[in-house]
Amino acid sequence: MKKLLGLFAVLLLGGCAVGNQYSYQTSDVNLPLRSASGETVVLQVRDLRPYVLNGDKTPDFVGLQRGGFGNPFDVKTESGKPLTEAMAVVVADGLKEAGYQVVNVPDKQDMDALVKAAANEDASKIIVLKVMEWKSDIYMGITLHSDMILSVYIPDGKLRAESTSQFVRQIGGAQIGAEKNSELVTGEFAKQIGYLFNEESVRKSLQ
Repeated sequence: MKKLLGLFAVLLLGGCAVGNQYSYQTSDVNLPLRSASGETVVLQVRDLRPYVLNGDKTPDFVGLQRGGFGNPFDVKTESGKPLTEAMAVVVADGLKEAGYQVVNVPDKQDMDALVKAAANEDASKIIVLKVMEWKSDIYMGITLHSDMILSVYIPDGKLRAESTSQFVRQIGGAQIGAEKNSELVTGEFAKQIGYLFNEESVRKSLQ
């Protein structure tokens, strides 16, 4: 019986491994901030994942779903757009909910471009989320890899505050179906963004 159950689990995992997509743009971020004056901030989410930069993975890659024998299949964003583009939408929505006006600057723009955008929009801060790593790896459990830095700059480009999210840990058991795994992983992303903004120096720099 145990062998039959094990075989069933392997076959089920194999059937659920191919073509999975996660909906990061629907994440709901609650930030521990409030702008009473409606000040403007410039936001950039930068994709620095080495396997994306070297072309081994496409920008819409979000992690791995393993088949019944542990063989990995790529998981991508549901929208087909780059992961960091979806992240930027989520962070911007959280900032807007907290009362800020947000100017999104696309990935690949350097600090000079961010400083110029801040001057043009009369922004009080520049916020940059650097994503060195973010991926899920799902087999029997969900392992999450995170290496992100949130940096807050004043309009001339000088650093004011910084916080980090760096870990590799299991966040739960794998669920049957991509939608449930998507909810768990994107929900954890929302939590990590909240933690990054909740670091004391970051909060103070934005208030």
